[in-house]
Amino acid sequence: MGASDEVFKEPEEMPFSDYEYSESEDFQSMDDYDDPGNYCSECYYLAEYAKLTNAMIEEIKFLRADIVRWRQALIKYLPPRWADGLRQDIFSNIFYSFEDYDAYQDFVKDYCNGEDPLDNEEDSALLQRLKDGTDETSITYL
Repeated sequence: MGASDEVFKEPEEMPFSDYEYSESEDFQSMDDYDDPGNYCSECYYLAEYAKLTNAMIEEIKFLRADIVRWRQALIKYLPPRWADGLRQDIFSNIFYSFEDYDAYQDFVKDYCNGEDPLDNEEDSALLQRLKDGTDETSITYL
């Protein structure tokens, strides 16, 4: 199970599962939702958008950590005045809130058990360790 599998969960009930169809419609099992030709293409694409959103969130988390990692490594090569400024601003411009977007709120509610995947203690602790240079993945870790 990958890191993204821990955050992403498939909903207990797929969207449009209450869709009423007549016996004459050729409607496949919900188990076949990975193939858009098998049933409701809207369901397939909603699931694909959720997977894409999850992948993008994982990439954002990785890039945040990498920015802090490289800023921390750069500090020792800067003049003291600039190094102090970067040390104080090491987290600047890496946090953007998506809470204003209804689609993001729906994603968090439906696929992340209501917990914002970009705001959790584990990632915050990693960023703090990277800032301090004490994480084993830190470039300046000794």
